[in-house]
Amino acid sequence: MVSKFISPLMGQTCPLPSFLIGAASALLVLQLPRGYCQNAPEPAAPATSGQTVADVKTYGAVGDGRTNDTDSFNAALKSVAEAGGGTCVVPKGTYIISASGITAPHEPAVSSDVHLVGEGRSVSVLKVDGMPRNHLLQCDGDNWTVENLTFNMGDYTPSVGLSAITCKGNNWRVGNCAIVKSGRWGIAAFGGNNWSIEGNYISRTVPGARPATGAILVSARSGVWSSHGRVVGNDCDGAGITFSGDNGIIARNEVSRSGFGSGIFVQGLPSTHAPTISGNICSDGSSGYDAAQGGGWWSVNGFETWAPNSVIYNNIAHDNDGGGFAIGGQNSIVVGNKSYNNGRGRTGHAGFVARVNPGKGASASHSIFIGNIAYDTRYPSHNATQDYGYVEQADGVTDVRHFGNDYNRNRVGAIKSQTQGGSELRMQISPEMKNRLKALAEMADLPDNLRRVVRECLTR
Repeated sequence: MVSKFISPLMGQTCPLPSFLIGAASALLVLQLPRGYCQNAPEPAAPATSGQTVADVKTYGAVGDGRTNDTDSFNAALKSVAEAGGGTCVVPKGTYIISASGITAPHEPAVSSDVHLVGEGRSVSVLKVDGMPRNHLLQCDGDNWTVENLTFNMGDYTPSVGLSAITCKGNNWRVGNCAIVKSGRWGIAAFGGNNWSIEGNYISRTVPGARPATGAILVSARSGVWSSHGRVVGNDCDGAGITFSGDNGIIARNEVSRSGFGSGIFVQGLPSTHAPTISGNICSDGSSGYDAAQGGGWWSVNGFETWAPNSVIYNNIAHDNDGGGFAIGGQNSIVVGNKSYNNGRGRTGHAGFVARVNPGKGASASHSIFIGNIAYDTRYPSHNATQDYGYVEQADGVTDVRHFGNDYNRNRVGAIKSQTQGGSELRMQISPEMKNRLKALAEMADLPDNLRRVVRECLTR
């Protein structure tokens, strides 16, 4: 069947726009690695439901960068929703959107089975008209997508934590979009199951400020946390990723110049359990306001996770003002990560830190570190900044095991306050931990050298 769309101006059907044929009409079935075996739901659904296709220009949108096109977007999206789903097309152009957003507060612009699709980044642009008073694009429902669009947020910094795209529901996808000049959050997801934020570019060019800010936020909806959410392949410049939820995947993201919180910050219990964090790079984190650290300005770490049963492998943290990896979740597996040239902001930082938070009952106890490397390329020069390879933060961290790590070539020393001493395995691995390591060793994206060291560890 040939897809058609209805023109409200002419009352006739028109052919599907050429840039959608064979691409957005099928809307890119999500191709993601399953990650660690505990996090293996079905991919987010492709946008195949519904035959209705509405072009925003047939609803009066101009896209000349001067005319306010908010009402046209609202009308086009509403028509697709009322038809039971379909695709809303955004051709090439710059579309001015009111500071109040496409729809009123708490009213979704993109609902179930609706797919908002542009011609590509920097081609189909939505630009906010003044200081935001609402989320620019609110999405709420199941099986919806937003793809191939740029959102220009104009460097405005609203007094509340608004976002360019707000995401709610299940089985949705935001992919291949750009959010530029973001003042608060680029993409914010609340609750939901089996969704994906993939392949987006998000930039923040104004300094960190209150309230919290970042590129991507994953939080709860009405007290219910997300499950099997995926944040994959995003490029975040000037802002980081904050994640909470069960069995999530955070993979292949690049975070640079984060000025608030850590480059990738993963919450702990009760919100977050068993995330997989792999193939990410966090670099050049500076300093910024961090409410979680008592309301002061703090040096930014590359990675920080408090979730128990985390699997953290093949990531890189370098040239951050704070440390490289801060691990605070029990029973975590930390394998094959690289941390170098961190600690630019103040002394005392390390490549890897096993942390404890007595107030929340969280610590890195019963975790295992395998095949990691931490160093400063300037060692032994006086301008080296990464003090240690590995540090245990305080009393309360117990039974942390190490195998095949290289914590040498740091400014002060290799290890500080390690309970077991050295970098070798000192205690028997529990059956549960062995099973998790065996599963990791079978992962297709685990480099062969890391696979070998994990298997060698299992023989001890």
